[in-house]
Amino acid sequence: MNWEVCVQYANGSKRVLRSYKNRETALKCIDIIYSIQGYPMHLAYVVRQTPMPALQYA
Repeated sequence: MNWEVCVQYANGSKRVLRSYKNRETALKCIDIIYSIQGYPMHLAYVVRQTPMPALQYA
């Protein structure tokens, strides 16, 4: 299972920063970002599962 570290903006849009195979590693990445940059008011860093691709039938 893959996990994405995303930036979630105040308007609800998200942007993927990195992908990880381990959820704990992704969470540690967010901890490091917050420890360096602090906690901004206008965005949040979140971890989410990578969406599954749609199956295509031939």
